[in-house]
Amino acid sequence: MHKLLLRQLKRTQKDELFIADNNNLLSSISDAYAQHEQSVKMLERSLFLISNELNERNETLKSQLAEMKQVQHKLEHSIGLLNATFNSTGEILFVYALNGELLSFNSMGQAFFDESGFKPVSHWEEFMSIVKDKQHMLSIIDDLNQNPFQYLTGTIELLDKRFFDFRSLPQIQEEKISGRVWCFRDVTVQKQYEATIEYHAFHDALTGLPNRALLLDRISHSIASSKRENNKLAVLFLDLDDFKKINDTEGHDAGDLVLKEVVRRLQGRLREFDTLSRQGGDEFIIVLEKIESEMVIKQVCQDLLALIKQPFIIGSRQFVVTSSIGISIFPNDDNNANALIRKADLAMYQSKSLGKNSFHFYSQALEKEALTQLAIEQSLRKAIENNDLYLVYQPKVDLHTMKVVSVEALCRWTQEDGTVIPPDVFIPIAEQTGLIIDIGRLVISKACLQLVKWREAGIGELAISINLSCLEFQNEALITHLIDTLTHHKLEGKSLIIELTESIFMEDKFSVKNIMLRLNEYGITFALDDFGKGYSSFSYLQFLPLHYLKIDKAFLQDVESSSSSAAIAKTIIDIGHNLGLKVIAEGVEDQFMLDYIKTYECDLAQGFYLYKPMLPEAIESLYLVNDPSH
Repeated sequence: MHKLLLRQLKRTQKDELFIADNNNLLSSISDAYAQHEQSVKMLERSLFLISNELNERNETLKSQLAEMKQVQHKLEHSIGLLNATFNSTGEILFVYALNGELLSFNSMGQAFFDESGFKPVSHWEEFMSIVKDKQHMLSIIDDLNQNPFQYLTGTIELLDKRFFDFRSLPQIQEEKISGRVWCFRDVTVQKQYEATIEYHAFHDALTGLPNRALLLDRISHSIASSKRENNKLAVLFLDLDDFKKINDTEGHDAGDLVLKEVVRRLQGRLREFDTLSRQGGDEFIIVLEKIESEMVIKQVCQDLLALIKQPFIIGSRQFVVTSSIGISIFPNDDNNANALIRKADLAMYQSKSLGKNSFHFYSQALEKEALTQLAIEQSLRKAIENNDLYLVYQPKVDLHTMKVVSVEALCRWTQEDGTVIPPDVFIPIAEQTGLIIDIGRLVISKACLQLVKWREAGIGELAISINLSCLEFQNEALITHLIDTLTHHKLEGKSLIIELTESIFMEDKFSVKNIMLRLNEYGITFALDDFGKGYSSFSYLQFLPLHYLKIDKAFLQDVESSSSSAAIAKTIIDIGHNLGLKVIAEGVEDQFMLDYIKTYECDLAQGFYLYKPMLPEAIESLYLVNDPSH
């Protein structure tokens, strides 16, 4: 019987008889109590399990909620970082939907619109309105339509002349394109810098004219155009004559001003489609297109020569500059740009050699002459290397005693086959090529060595004069070689006389004077050669430390037949004496000349009538015969 039922029966004091009589009923009640108790236990168990499950779910929800909050925090952080990155990048970012609608843009994008004055575009096609090259942009869009997954890069220019590099990336979700991101970077400054570099690569810095690189391209295009139109073009090589004088006397700033004015004058005469190019220094090349006849070229050249010859005013001084022009013609002379320039250059040198301030056309004869000069140059280089050049000496006579007192060293060249190359042939080539410096070293070395030999032979008073060109005299290495050679051989400077022409003083008279004074300290003396032949200026005679004055032989050749030449020769002798200089007459070829210069008390003389240039041995014999003490 159920325990609860027994307690209730005891509480009601039911006896055993009652229990026996009602046993079936009580058994049923006991079973009911037992079933109820079992149901309660089952309910409690169910509630316990439910409670545990609810608690577990609650904990799970709490955990999930915490995770969601953490994810949300991270998401918010990522979004913030993305926005910060989106807006802090130095690039302009536009995000477009697949249909071309502008979804968003960053702060740089906003600044782009604000600075440019362009209105924000709501659709990709509207962006076309601010692009300069719309056709280029359309081709980009066509490419995207053909292959929307591609990664695009390029450069565009806007209507406001700004340049932007761009990158375009597709937005891909679930392997499908949802839109595109466009990144733009302002490269205007870089483009301007590149344009500046490119400009200077093809233009002269001083004048802004095309340089040689651009000129060659222009000539090539002009040749192609002339072929199509069946007409001619001319290449003019123009070089300013003696322009270095302005740089040396007035400075390079003044020279630059003159060059700019030359350009202004030339451009004023040329046509709009002609090309004017500066090749550096004082050289210009002009390309005349659509030429119908040589008369047109001649007229242009005459006009250009006249324009340049007009005086240039620099400060308070006035300068007159002339020019020399060489001309080559397409297709007559060549069909190659470099060849046309080279041939015009050859013709220009012909103009210079024939007196300057003129123009000459290229011819095959000039080409042959150039080849001859090249052959001479190559042979001359070899002759210098092999020490094949030698010196002869022309005596100078004291007109009071008629005795030899000094000699002039003259460089000679006889080739291996016996061919004699005259000095007036190889010396100009040496000056043009710079070989004159090597010849100068050779002359100095041989002359000083000859002085040593003559000293050893007992000829102690004989001096040697050597000729130095402007290029040689202003070459520091050559001057140093001269001093070192004298020192090495223990020679007195008075044994050496340097002859200079008037043209050297037209370069930089102060620099020339300093070199002369420097050599004076070693006892070296100087003679002004060919006085009256070139840029005669009496101020040079007073300014420079000269010792001798040589009358140009041109004045002596006509003293018998020309009273003016005779008067000039006498005047030069008087000027020299008044300045304390000894006067030397060169080119004395007959007795009349000799008597004339002796009459006016010229100090020294040389010439074929007296003595021809001689080898060293002949000079030694001559000197010993003329000197009674030997």
